[in-house]
Amino acid sequence: MNRHELRQVRSLMNEIQEDEWRRDTCAAYSLFAEDDQQAGRYRQAVREIAGWIDQIDDSLTRRAFRLRYLDGLSWAAVSYRLGYGGESGARKLCERYLFSKDT
Repeated sequence: MNRHELRQVRSLMNEIQEDEWRRDTCAAYSLFAEDDQQAGRYRQAVREIAGWIDQIDDSLTRRAFRLRYLDGLSWAAVSYRLGYGGESGARKLCERYLFSKDT
């Protein structure tokens, strides 16, 4: 998993909601792809990222990734929830984890 893939998860979740809204509210369907297949691909990508996060052994690190990337909280809010004194604590924790996986 890399930073780009992690950043995509919130957008994918929003896209799923927007597509559902379009279908339910506007009765608008895609002319170029099967809506259910497209939504299925988005959901699968979100499940893969959530599964990767679930595999993180350290509870604090796992919580930081969930709060940031699945719940969409700001780094400051994640740091506060995890008990860090400064807003960069959670961000640094996640960066260290990603860096350790790159090497």
